[in-house]
Amino acid sequence: MNQRLLLFLIGLINCISCNRYENKKRYEIPVGKTVEIYYSTNSCCYYCLANENELKHIKFVDKKMIDPGPRDCEGCDYTGAFVFKTESKGVDTVKLKLIEATMECDTNDNITLERYIIEAK
Repeated sequence: MNQRLLLFLIGLINCISCNRYENKKRYEIPVGKTVEIYYSTNSCCYYCLANENELKHIKFVDKKMIDPGPRDCEGCDYTGAFVFKTESKGVDTVKLKLIEATMECDTNDNITLERYIIEAK
């Protein structure tokens, strides 16, 4: 019995040190609050906001580093977030695009968009 408890505690400690950043497909946020949309990538590629000019009820306010990834590991994955603030009641869809480092966000090369619905209430 003590071995099981010890193994459980070791697993729990390992889990606590591992951050998981997951997005929902739909967010319902009060007006005036912020929401973070997470992404993970490395030096080969980056995420861009493909439809910033189309947003009517939310505003893009920041793009920030959440987890820089392993120490002393150039080129490894890191986690970042796009931060949006709700400004008026309504629904917007955030469209993020993962593109190669040398590409522009408005590139139209049949790149699949990630879509996240944000409803400001």
